[in-house]
Amino acid sequence: MPIDYAKIQEIARASLMPDFFGVRIDEEGLFAGLKQLIAGIKLPKPLPQLERIKVMSAAASSATDFIEAVKRENLFATLREILSKVQVT
Repeated sequence: MPIDYAKIQEIARASLMPDFFGVRIDEEGLFAGLKQLIAGIKLPKPLPQLERIKVMSAAASSATDFIEAVKRENLFATLREILSKVQVT
């Protein structure tokens, strides 16, 4: 099954709250795709927050675990902005 990166981006853009984002990712069965998308993001200039998000994503066993880690470190706004702006093909 191909990963629907566009759907992940749509959910990120529509999600003002991290819990809503996590629930939608779980409901749509997109967590594996989200992890793959995050792992593949390469910015022209390294961003320490993105590197931390990558570590949290790789370590998480579920979207709920991932979102809880993101919330603890107050990185949801960064995650949402990156996912909303990244170009995927």
